[in-house]
Amino acid sequence: MAFNRERFNILLCIDGSDESYRGLRYAVRVGKGNDADITLLYVRPVDKSMEGGGLELKIARENMREWGIDLPGMEYLERARELLIEMGYMNETWKSETIHREVIGDPLGDNMVVYSSETGAQIRLKLMVSPSVARGILDECELNPYDLTIIAMQEEGEEQGKGHINWRVTRTVVTEHHGAVLVARGIEESHGHLICVTADEKSIAAAQKDAVMAARCDCPVHLLSVAASAEDIAAAELAIKLARNAIEKAGVEIVDAQTAIGDPVGEIITRGKPFSVIVMADSDIRGLRRFFRTSVAYEVLKMADNSVMIIR
Repeated sequence: MAFNRERFNILLCIDGSDESYRGLRYAVRVGKGNDADITLLYVRPVDKSMEGGGLELKIARENMREWGIDLPGMEYLERARELLIEMGYMNETWKSETIHREVIGDPLGDNMVVYSSETGAQIRLKLMVSPSVARGILDECELNPYDLTIIAMQEEGEEQGKGHINWRVTRTVVTEHHGAVLVARGIEESHGHLICVTADEKSIAAAQKDAVMAARCDCPVHLLSVAASAEDIAAAELAIKLARNAIEKAGVEIVDAQTAIGDPVGEIITRGKPFSVIVMADSDIRGLRRFFRTSVAYEVLKMADNSVMIIR
């Protein structure tokens, strides 16, 4: 089933952790209204132990919409669907369509149930097979035009299944993905976005993009620009000015804007603690993903205790 590029498309990676369901609530908030579609994705590694196929696998595929067969990851997607119904985002009257795609080396292949409302909204529940969780997420992002990908990383000590999302998976996806990625950690819905900016053109464009996204969920927008030394404060003030102009041009109100002097990573992490999301542009990589791991954005992503969004 083709994606509607005129709608706002959200990909939420589900692994059964509490964090992933908090990410679901945030996705619903961002996707409110009638112009957003949400895909819930569980990626499982190829499992050759299920070879044998035959009638049992045919029944499994045919019963996806009834959730009657315990396919790997199905319980997590089923729980997500139940939460969407509880939140009133979808209901049992939505029409459903089951889609199956053969995958070489795995008897179950990819399976998806697409739920559609009368207004044209869609919820997609997708069980995807891949050599690795990170590879599956990246492949899905390349296949379809998502405006936002949400990865809810598990906390230490949580039960970890074959499809779990840990720091290694998160790092790979954020490093290689070409779009906006929100890494959700203990995400709160209404505490605002702290958008960190430099005078770089990519940073200003990213600030405007996130401000529009924040407005979708009624999240207050705050700006921060950090100068490494007093000599750089003029550049930080320019960054705030440029970002303010771009965001207000998009029709979004800015609650507060401030500059700071010090280590950018430390200042951003400290000042970002009260917010739902710290937002950063990956503007230091100059087109090459391998340089992302040396950027301020990467260090903030790795060290912050709260949620971080990287926008490209």
